[in-house]
Amino acid sequence: MAVALLLGLLLTACGGSSTPDGRVVGVLDGTELVLEVADSDQERATGLMGRTSVPAGTGMVFRYDEPSEGRYYMYRVPIPLRATFIRQGRVVSTVVMPPCPLEDPQACPTYGADGPFDTVVETDPEQAPRPQAGDAFSLRD
Repeated sequence: MAVALLLGLLLTACGGSSTPDGRVVGVLDGTELVLEVADSDQERATGLMGRTSVPAGTGMVFRYDEPSEGRYYMYRVPIPLRATFIRQGRVVSTVVMPPCPLEDPQACPTYGADGPFDTVVETDPEQAPRPQAGDAFSLRD
């Protein structure tokens, strides 16, 4: 999925009901998604880097202990992704992030939310819900 560079912040593991392969089930805008959890430093740094597709109904989730205003970029992510920024179970904003073909990661544009967030869900923009600000997000317990 997306290469998510979170500037100056550490992500924490996501809670919720897990599948046999360690993924969690989330519900975004009424749609169930099976989400990979970026819960190690390597997974957080890599995100969806190098993936050539994100199947329908799947994605990756990043969680923060505290509200964040971190930014994401698409270095070495060859496909577009939708980042949905969430705070306290409600969508703050979404952005479709196009691939960055540049060799210098610092030259890639960065993307953030319209306000602080505590969770980010990355999905294929054409194969997933298109949530609006205020829509609900939850992880299944």
